[in-house]
Amino acid sequence: MVVKAVGQFSLIHPGDRVLCALSGGSDSICLTHRLAQLAKKQGFTLAAAHFSHGLRPESAEDERRLCQRLCDSLEIPLFCGAGDTVQYAAEHGMGLEEAARNLRRAFLEQTADRWQATSIATGHHLEDSAETLLFNLIRGTGGQGLQGIPPRRGRYIRPLILSSKEEILAYLAEHQLEYADDPTNFTGDNARAVMRRQVFPALEQLNGAAARHLAQTALDNWQKDEAIRTEADELVSAATCTVESVHIPVTALLNAAPEAAVRALQILQRKAGGHMLERPHVDALFALCRGENPSAQTHLPGTKAFRRYDSLVITGQPAQRLPKALTLLPGETGCFGDWEIHYVSGPEPLTVRSRQTGDAISMVYGRKSVKKLLIERKIPKDLRDTVPILCNNETILAVGDLCVAQLPGEKKFYIVCRRKEI
Repeated sequence: MVVKAVGQFSLIHPGDRVLCALSGGSDSICLTHRLAQLAKKQGFTLAAAHFSHGLRPESAEDERRLCQRLCDSLEIPLFCGAGDTVQYAAEHGMGLEEAARNLRRAFLEQTADRWQATSIATGHHLEDSAETLLFNLIRGTGGQGLQGIPPRRGRYIRPLILSSKEEILAYLAEHQLEYADDPTNFTGDNARAVMRRQVFPALEQLNGAAARHLAQTALDNWQKDEAIRTEADELVSAATCTVESVHIPVTALLNAAPEAAVRALQILQRKAGGHMLERPHVDALFALCRGENPSAQTHLPGTKAFRRYDSLVITGQPAQRLPKALTLLPGETGCFGDWEIHYVSGPEPLTVRSRQTGDAISMVYGRKSVKKLLIERKIPKDLRDTVPILCNNETILAVGDLCVAQLPGEKKFYIVCRRKEI
């Protein structure tokens, strides 16, 4: 079942460095032994890590020696660590089970970093996932809690996740492997011990495959979530991210599965420096995407979002400051935001400013409002005030490099207006 799990869920690849959590219990002994066999066949490197929690000092040294003997026989390195769970729990105001988990996890991740491991393998099996799903249901949970213990999450992998406890014990017997028993797994008063001692025996009386069915449900939920996560990652990859904002095609969001689109928007919102989106914010973003207004916008927690024609833009930066107006004499050059204006020659001073309400420019077929001109040229709303308006007194001579006025008379203005960055 380990080979099946490794292949089905792509847990290990050739060249990987896998650190196996080895407690000395039946599950971790089975996992370490089986991975050591696979390492030679599949071309990855294996090491083990053993952590003593200080809860059963009378057996700690025996368990460490047991782990060392196994690793010596398999010719793999063993890294050992220890911690005071009771003291840690008291200092941080938590239960012993949570404290032990935190200490163990910190040791595994620090060891993995030092050894440059690509993944950390733990001995969680089929019944562990079933227990987790049921426990999460009892205390109340969302979608992630319904996934039980997934085959992989982050750098953690669970190659035994398709294996039952019965299969694990059979493997140990076949290979004559010794292991240590932790009596608190069944006799303790923690939630999992109670479930193993009372709840699951009752469930198995109703259906002998109860644990397997629960674990399969958890696995199905994880696989559905993985599909959503993959699509969301693809959406994020389709976005253009700068130091100021993120841009994503509207059609990509609207064509994606709603769950994937929401997840992608949450990721992009964080990339833009914002906070978690609530349902009203998500609805507002989809309204922006579906709406016909190409310049609509909405405010989000820590950011703002707006349409830029076919793109949705999320930015955490303040609105761009308008460039200061300037006056140029013939022969002078000046900068207006990201534009350079060279006033080559002309009869009178030239004014360069941002657009104003009521601005219009004379064209062959009549006057056109600057606002309409910018819309027709698809200049994004947030950039329209940065396009230079070139004036002589109140007469507009040109709008950036987009349009030159058609004016009567003999006055000639020679101006070069160009963007500094394109």
